[in-house]
Amino acid sequence: MKSRPEMRINILNKYINIRILFCALTVIFLVCLAGCEESSEGMKIYYRDVTNNNLVAMDFETESTDSYQIINEMFEQMRKKPKQKEIDILLLDGIQIMNIEINMNVANIYFNQAYNVLNNIDEVLMRAGIVKAITQVDLIDYVRFYVDGSPARYADGTFIGLMSPDDFINDSKDAIGSVEWRDITLYFANKTGDMLVKTTESVGYAKNTSIERIVVERLIKGTTDSNLSSTLPSDLKLLSISVSEGVCYVNLSSVFLTEMVNVSNEIPIYSIVNSLCELKTIKEVRIMINGDSNRSFRESIQLNTSFQYNKDIVSTS
Repeated sequence: MKSRPEMRINILNKYINIRILFCALTVIFLVCLAGCEESSEGMKIYYRDVTNNNLVAMDFETESTDSYQIINEMFEQMRKKPKQKEIDILLLDGIQIMNIEINMNVANIYFNQAYNVLNNIDEVLMRAGIVKAITQVDLIDYVRFYVDGSPARYADGTFIGLMSPDDFINDSKDAIGSVEWRDITLYFANKTGDMLVKTTESVGYAKNTSIERIVVERLIKGTTDSNLSSTLPSDLKLLSISVSEGVCYVNLSSVFLTEMVNVSNEIPIYSIVNSLCELKTIKEVRIMINGDSNRSFRESIQLNTSFQYNKDIVSTS
């Protein structure tokens, strides 16, 4: 039989163990609670600042967990005029959403023909606000627009294709910065990959982001036009880009050399060069790999030189 002191010690040990277990469970509960609170941060919907033609974010709350229901609620809310005089709706009168389809991680939005009569600023602002709102819904990474049953197109007739929030603006966690809108010229490859084709896209971007970076990142994203081919590897990274005295210095990751795109040797180089040289401030382009220009591309093109616009590689048909 155990002595009384031994019994007291055992009881005390059990009590201490229970207290330790209780404290540990309390800590775990608080950590989980904090995680839940962090993940339940409200979503945003977007309006237009009519003074500066900027996007304005406002809180959006829903109790629904159904993706279709959430998107419909977003559209319904975005049609309601805010109280602030300087804030207006993006979904203008006459613009109707005929259907919504979700396929894997893509939300397809079908508009009526009124979409085609929007002016450039109204169209780009609406497109940016809708894409940024919808891609907050779980598992939706991209949005595609259709007009009267056909894929939406830019003013020059090329397809808009898949859109993500990164196509429009780099914003902070708390607020949308000022947006600048402009048309950019991009050169993608033709179907056979031996010539470049000139295309035009309207993009919105933060004023603190250089247009040169936007151009190269759009090339990396590639094209969704079935009549064209992408020119750069999709996992290529733009490490840095700068302009000095008319020369644009493009610093790319080593993926540019190690991953092959099924196009002719000169196509990736001049896809970048011709696209950048369409900007008025750029006359020449220097390409570096991890900061080093003493490299060769496909063992045939030396990078330690300045490249200029090449019209001979551009298709005229």
